Amino acid sequence: MNTYLISFFILSLITVSSPGPAVLFTINNTLNYRLTKTFGGILGVATGILLVAVFATLLLIFAVNILDFALLITSVTGSLYFFYLSFNSWQKSIQREHKKDTQLNLFQHGILISLLNPKALAFFIFIFPLYLDTKTISFHKPVLLSLIFSFNVIIVHSIYTYVFTRIAKSSDLKKLTYIFNKISAALFFTFGTLLIKQAIENTSNLFT
Repeated sequence: MNTYLISFFILSLITVSSPGPAVLFTINNTLNYRLTKTFGGILGVATGILLVAVFATLLLIFAVNILDFALLITSVTGSLYFFYLSFNSWQKSIQREHKKDTQLNLFQHGILISLLNPKALAFFIFIFPLYLDTKTISFHKPVLLSLIFSFNVIIVHSIYTYVFTRIAKSSDLKKLTYIFNKISAALFFTFGTLLIKQAIENTSNLFT
């Protein structure tokens, strides 16, 4: 395996493993839903990453000059979505089962978590140029790197799911779920607030 692929694998593994909205989303699902439905959310996050990578690649090739605007739109939309997740976590029942279409909903939410997290977009925009020649870019390299990142998402989030499933089995599940839902609400609200702050700063940069 090429050295650059190994370095990207390690870099993306560290990025995926670090706590953030997607990790919080997976842990929250682990405590509230069955494993099959939680894995649907993980696949959604991985799918969203692939879509973000495609968008980032197109930006690098055709429209680098609108990068600031793209990050601004992502920050504003992402903040609203995280505020919604905060409210949803705060109101969430401690029951593990909800309506029948939960698995589809978790998959869709997983995609949105990735699409509306500006850190995911920023990662590909700022890291891809280290591994790609944007002047003579071919699509097989960004596809390969994107698949590596998505593979890491599935592996790391599955590990988080396993760990918190074990914790749940050895603890008072209802109490643990209730506490974590409240923590999730606070953290998602914090993410939303930080994105609003970032959006304001990006707006200032665009008009100065």
